[in-house]
Amino acid sequence: MAFLMLFLFTDQVSYSQTDKKERKENLYTVWMKLAILGKNQAEIESYFLRKIGSEDLELVKGRIRNTVLDNLKRSGLESRIMASYDLDDLNVVIDRVLTEIRYVGLEHDQDLRQTIKEEFGITLERL
Repeated sequence: MAFLMLFLFTDQVSYSQTDKKERKENLYTVWMKLAILGKNQAEIESYFLRKIGSEDLELVKGRIRNTVLDNLKRSGLESRIMASYDLDDLNVVIDRVLTEIRYVGLEHDQDLRQTIKEEFGITLERL
């Protein structure tokens, strides 16, 4: 009986664990983790270019752009823009958008800025 108990406690359960080398990292999650840690876009891109190709990097950035646009739409940005009466109100809206962009680490992404301009009709410069 003691031998059986010893065997049960010392046996490694290898079938329920995955090897970290075999598991592929979710690139979107890695980008977001680096952005939350405060890395800027250039640092994140250089990290990714060492590990993946530029095509995969563009796919990740495209997914993040879509996430930002979706977040801005769901937050009611369009109604906030329409409700802006003066420059101070509009600057608050612009700050909200810039904060969202910085949060995801795409502060220098011109494609995202152009898409926001086309979608919402605002340029991301303080007035």
